[in-house]
Amino acid sequence: MPDPANRNTARGMGAGMLLLSGIVLGGLVGGGVGALVGAVGPLLGAGIFAGFVGGTLAVVVRYRDL
Repeated sequence: MPDPANRNTARGMGAGMLLLSGIVLGGLVGGGVGALVGAVGPLLGAGIFAGFVGGTLAVVVRYRDL
């Protein structure tokens, strides 16, 4: 276990950016697919939700000790 005084304080910011990037990526994919099939709103919402779930899982896996 590393010494708490030597831990990187930017790890929380990295976790937040990983979560935010998952949400944005999910929204872009959902909005793009929604634009192709003509249902932008519902698929954009579904993409944002899926991005939130995926981003949360990525943060849990990457920053398990945070």
